[in-house]
Amino acid sequence: MLAIRNLIKVNNQILKNVAQQRNMSVIATPARNKVSKGEQVLLATLMVIGWSAVPAWVLVNIKHYRGE
Repeated sequence: MLAIRNLIKVNNQILKNVAQQRNMSVIATPARNKVSKGEQVLLATLMVIGWSAVPAWVLVNIKHYRGE
């Protein structure tokens, strides 16, 4: 019985090690074309609007959620 447990533990360890192996074939390099300041501002503005849209909608319609 103990021998079977040892085999199972070894197999689990082998499977964990196999799952962690990765093939990295992409080389990370600096960007070829820099993003302009205007585009950075535009994209940052769109992200902030996107993040705050749902909380703003909830706050505007909170009376409807409370049933008042």
